[in-house]
Amino acid sequence: MMRRLCAIFGLAAATTLAGAVTLDAQVEADPVLSGLVVRNGAPLGGAQVVLHRVDAVDAGALDTLAADPDGTFRFGLPTVPDPGGRGEIYFASVDHQGVLYFGPPVATAMELDSIYRIEVFDTLTAPVGGADLAVAVRYLLIEPFEAGWTVTDLIELDVPQGRTIVPADSGGATWRYRLPSGIGEIQVGGGDIAPVSTSFVGDTVSVSMPLTPGPSQLVLRYAIDSLALEVPLPGETGELEVLVREPVPNMEVTGLVAVEPVELEPGVVYRRYAAAALSDSAISFRATETLGGGGIPVELLMVLIGFGLAGVGIWAVRRSPAAVTPGAGTTLVSGRADGSAPTSVSDDPGGSVDPDARQRLLLDIARLDERVEGEDDPVERERLQAERDELIARLERA
Repeated sequence: MMRRLCAIFGLAAATTLAGAVTLDAQVEADPVLSGLVVRNGAPLGGAQVVLHRVDAVDAGALDTLAADPDGTFRFGLPTVPDPGGRGEIYFASVDHQGVLYFGPPVATAMELDSIYRIEVFDTLTAPVGGADLAVAVRYLLIEPFEAGWTVTDLIELDVPQGRTIVPADSGGATWRYRLPSGIGEIQVGGGDIAPVSTSFVGDTVSVSMPLTPGPSQLVLRYAIDSLALEVPLPGETGELEVLVREPVPNMEVTGLVAVEPVELEPGVVYRRYAAAALSDSAISFRATETLGGGGIPVELLMVLIGFGLAGVGIWAVRRSPAAVTPGAGTTLVSGRADGSAPTSVSDDPGGSVDPDARQRLLLDIARLDERVEGEDDPVERERLQAERDELIARLERA
């Protein structure tokens, strides 16, 4: 599993380096985006393709056309992307069976040389209570903080190939999962699953957004009063790893095996416990004393879990406004897992935005524009517009 972490870190570094090279290189390119719409690997003709442009000042749809019978399409762009200047980003979307699929962001001239691919899938309605999905990988990063501990819980779902899973009705669940009982405030963010599409009742998290085939990550952060926790593992779990930041007191661990510690950054060492091929089981750990300390920077966590736009499908559901992607940096607070309604807060009121986060902000702005345009409820429309204005302000501070 550590090879996975190292590979993710290496990919992030390589992506950053590549981005730095393109800033200095002057690449001649035609302002044309040539693409292909595919459904389950086969070309999909006739699909309505929408071209979007977003920058730090404005965002919105530029043009719409129908893909040719062979699934191809071609847009003329008003500019060649200039990451060192205007910083605009282009991307295209296709609405298929009520689900909005986005292609990857195009931020450099070099990216116009490749065929732009948008992959869509037919939908599969989840049963009442959510689909039965296996957890491919789960990480728990535990760190001392003030009088207690914080847990960053990354759950990577393995959504079967072939179809996008959607809820049976508005407000329904595509997937539900049981969390440890007695945990404190829950924050959602940093993964593929949108915070606004995540809710909590008791010790259960419910996801309402559509889930496309392949891996899909949910990232939670919550507090525990002491280093004592029982973690339920409903269904199938392919790999599980618990990383506890040193210094750590002696621990009693059940259901896991101690493996070699890892240093995630200079001087920051984590004790590790792992297990594999688990089915409807649970793990537990307990320490006899409390240690103080600070948490790992969120930026490093995002690198470690591979949160980024590269290779990640972004989607939204027009038929269910409650299940569409939120603005960047939103978190949900459940109020100690007591079933109270979650509320939205900002997890970065004034911090700087790194280049990857800037791209995420730009795309979130574009997705909010989609929602504002299709929203009939004036109160919800005003809320979405305020969220968009907040993201624009964050970009201006970057």
